[in-house]
Amino acid sequence: MKNNTKLSAIMLSLVLFSGLVFWIYRVTQENNNFQEPVIYTLSDEKAMSPLLAYKVILNKKDSVVNGFFNPGFSKYKWWVYVNTPNEIGDFLQIANPHINEIRIYTIQNEQPILAYESGDYFIFSKRVLNDPDFWFQIPNSTNGLLIEVDKKGESLELPIRIVAEKEMTQYLSNQKMAYGIFIGWMIFLVLLNLFLWASLRDNIHFFYILFVCSSALWVISNWGIGFQFFWPNLPEMASKARPIFSTTSFLFIVELARKYFTPTERTPIYNGFTRVLQGFLILLIAVFVFGNILLAEEWLRYLTLSVANILWLVSMATVLFFIIKSYKKAKALSLFFLAAFMVHAVFSILIILSQYNVQENWVFFINKYGSAIGILANSTILSFGLTQRYNYYKKEREQAQQELILERSLQADRLIQAQEEERSRLARELHDGLGGLLGSIRIGAFNKLKQDISNQAWLDTQLSEAIEDLRNIAHDLMPVNLPEKGLVAILEKTVARWNLSNEFKTHLDCTIHSRYPLAVEAGLYRIVSELIHNVKKHAHATEVYISLWEEPNNQTITLLVEDNGTGFIPNQSEGIGLKNIRYRVEYLGGKILIDSNIKGTSIVIEISGSKNPLHA
Repeated sequence: MKNNTKLSAIMLSLVLFSGLVFWIYRVTQENNNFQEPVIYTLSDEKAMSPLLAYKVILNKKDSVVNGFFNPGFSKYKWWVYVNTPNEIGDFLQIANPHINEIRIYTIQNEQPILAYESGDYFIFSKRVLNDPDFWFQIPNSTNGLLIEVDKKGESLELPIRIVAEKEMTQYLSNQKMAYGIFIGWMIFLVLLNLFLWASLRDNIHFFYILFVCSSALWVISNWGIGFQFFWPNLPEMASKARPIFSTTSFLFIVELARKYFTPTERTPIYNGFTRVLQGFLILLIAVFVFGNILLAEEWLRYLTLSVANILWLVSMATVLFFIIKSYKKAKALSLFFLAAFMVHAVFSILIILSQYNVQENWVFFINKYGSAIGILANSTILSFGLTQRYNYYKKEREQAQQELILERSLQADRLIQAQEEERSRLARELHDGLGGLLGSIRIGAFNKLKQDISNQAWLDTQLSEAIEDLRNIAHDLMPVNLPEKGLVAILEKTVARWNLSNEFKTHLDCTIHSRYPLAVEAGLYRIVSELIHNVKKHAHATEVYISLWEEPNNQTITLLVEDNGTGFIPNQSEGIGLKNIRYRVEYLGGKILIDSNIKGTSIVIEISGSKNPLHA
C-alpha cells in the first residue's frame, strides 16, 4: 500500500512536470513573434571564398523552409544564404550560442561584404547584442545575408530566425523567463538541502548540492550565460565549461548514488570500483581544465572526447547498477532514483538523436531546453527521494535496534533461565542430598551417644542448627515448591521463617490470586529476599512491611517494602544487593522508586506480569 502511494506521488510529479514542460514549449516556441526564413546551405569542402560560395549557393534549388538546419557531425564548415525581408529594424538571430566562428556578409551589388564576426573563439563583447545567441540587425540595403559557419569536427545545429524590433522585447522576455524558472528552482533545491544538511548532519545532502550546482553550471554554460556573465574575456573557457561541468555532474551523481543506497554508518557496496571510476573522472576534469583539447590535433581531440563519452556512459551504467542492485531491498527508494534517472535519460537520448541530421522543429526546443528540463526533473525527484531515504533508513535503524533489544532480551532470558536452573539444582542437592545426609548422621549419632547424654544433646543441637541453616540456604537459592505452590505460599513461608529468627517483626499483605510465569514469580521472590537481607544488614529496623498486589486490567504487579530503619541515600550508598535488585527489575521490564530518610525506607516496584516482561 505504501509503495503504491509513493508510486502515485512519482506519477503525479511527472504529470505536473510534463505540464510545465508543455507550457514552456508553448511560451518559447509560438511563431507570433518571430519568422522562420527560407535558407539555402552549402558544404565548404573546397575552402571557397565568400564570393564563390555566394555564386554557387545561388544556383542551389533545394532549400530549408523552416529556418532550421541540422547537418549533424561535419568535417567542413558551411555556407548559409538567407532571404531577408525588406522591413526596417528586423534582426537575424542564430539561436545557438556555441559556434566556434561565425561571419555574416551583406550582399551589395552582388558582392559579399563582411559585416559581423564572432563566435566562441572570440571574446563575448564581439557579439552585437548582450545576449548569448548571435544577433545581427539586417540593413535595409542588403539583398540577402551570407553566413559562414565553422564548427568542424562537432555537431552543428543552426536555428535561424528573423525577429522584428517591436517583437524583440517579448521574444527575449519569454526566453529569459524559461531561464529564470530553471535557475530559480535549482536555487530553491540548493537552499532546501543546505537546510537539511545543517539539520540532519547527513553528508548526502552536501553531495546532492554539488550535483545540482555542477548540473546547473553545465546548463548555464550550454545556454551561453556563463560566457556572458562569468568568463566573457576567456573564449577558451566557453568551449571548456561544458565538458568540465558535465564530467563534474557525473562525478557527483555516482557519489550521490553510492550514499543514497547505503545507510550513513555502512560502507557502500562496490566501493573500490566506484572510487576508481571517480578517479578517472577527476583525471578527465584535470585534462579539460589544464589542456586545450579543442585546439589540439584532430586525433587527440577525438581520443579525449571518446574517452569522455565512455566514462560518462560507464557512470550512467554504474548508477543504473546501484538502482537494480538495491531494488529488492529498498524498492521505494529505487523507484525514486529510477524515475529521476529515466527522465534525465529520455531527454539525453533525444539530445543525442538531434545531433544526427534531424530537421524537425522539436529538435531546436530539445537542444535549447532539453538538458535543463532533464536535470530539473532529475534533481527534483531525487530531492523527494532523499526525504524518503531518511524515513526508510530511520525505520530500518529502529527495526535493527528493536531486533538488538529483542536479541539481548533473549540472551538475558537464557542467562536468567540457566541461573535459575542451576539454583534449582543446587537447592535440590542441598535439600535432598546434603540435608538428608546430615539428618542420617544426626540419627546415627543420637543412637551411639545414648550413654553420653551431655554430648548427645550438644551434637543434636549442632546438627539441628546445621540442617536448619542448610534448608534456609536451599530455600533462598530456589524454593523447591515454588512451581507447585506459587509465589504467595512461598512468601508466607519466608516471612514466617524470618519472624522465627527474632531479627525484626515482618508483616505480609499479599492480595495476588493469579499465577504468573515462573520467571516473574522467581524474580519477585528474589527481590523480596534481597530486600529483607538488606534490612537485616544495614537498616537496624524493628519492623518490615511487605505488600504485594496486582492490577488485573493491565497485568501489573506492585511490590511495596517499607521499614523503620536508619535509611540511606539512594544512588550514592547502594551496595551490590540493591544493584542486583535494580538489574532484576530492569530485566522484568519494571521500574523502581526509592524513598529513604532517617525514619525509614520505602521501596515501590512495578513490573509486568506478562510472559515476555521486557516487551509488555
